[in-house]
Amino acid sequence: MKIIILGNGKWGQAMASLFTKNNKDFSFWQRDSEIQDNSILVNCLPTQVIREVLEKYGKNLKNFIIINGAKGIESKTHKLPYEIISDVLGEDIDYFTLIGPGFAQEIIDQMPTLVNIGYVKVKNSELVKNLFQTKYFRVRMVNQVKALEISGAFKNIYAIACGIADGLGFETNTKTKLIIIAIEELYRLSKNLSLVINEDMIAGTVGDLILTCSSEESRNFSFGKLLAKEKVKDALAIVGETTEGYHALESLPYFEQKAKVKLSLAGFVYEVVRKDDPGKIRSLFTSFVENV
Repeated sequence: MKIIILGNGKWGQAMASLFTKNNKDFSFWQRDSEIQDNSILVNCLPTQVIREVLEKYGKNLKNFIIINGAKGIESKTHKLPYEIISDVLGEDIDYFTLIGPGFAQEIIDQMPTLVNIGYVKVKNSELVKNLFQTKYFRVRMVNQVKALEISGAFKNIYAIACGIADGLGFETNTKTKLIIIAIEELYRLSKNLSLVINEDMIAGTVGDLILTCSSEESRNFSFGKLLAKEKVKDALAIVGETTEGYHALESLPYFEQKAKVKLSLAGFVYEVVRKDDPGKIRSLFTSFVENV
């Protein structure tokens, strides 16, 4: 099977660098063309366009492996990438999801990195692992998909919160406090959704959260930092690329209701974006952080 990368942005380029390192034959999907069957598909498209692309160009897919690299929630349906792709291509798919703390440029620069790949079926797990794993890019396989993807989506919301703190001039203690609260909320959310986070999944859950909440390399962190001074529309324009945490916020009330859980930190970010008033953001943040 030939590897086809869907999406040639920064993340797609990072995946391509791993395949090149491992001497794997691959190509980038050509926009507006039929996606070839008998392929290993590596999805590097934003969550919001996965359904549209597969419905238009993946109609003939029957024999394939699909590896997801998107971290988000579809706004209209509140579905994770696995659920979106299952809707379009069927539930009996050979599906994997790559989630973990890895900035694209640092992968390209061969910085030591550790990620999880979750799988539904164990059959091709070694094959998939060996596509990606190098001496500097290490992969831990886990028999879990939804817990990784829910963590991958919500960590983007929490990165916005840490960016807001940074933009307001708060330093390491405060941002660490937010990360602790975020970890607690992720665990409560997962538990109430009957999803298990175990020690083999630390890279794709807690690790990914820490990375995204700690650096301006994260678009979501950068977006949050801009919100300290800019309106939402302007902040999104300055970031200039897909900010998955912004879209995931639309699904927060749905998941709180579904899981019967209150996510205070995520809720704070939701209120900041909803009110869209940089002049009041300091008082909103201070009120929140001093009472949790």
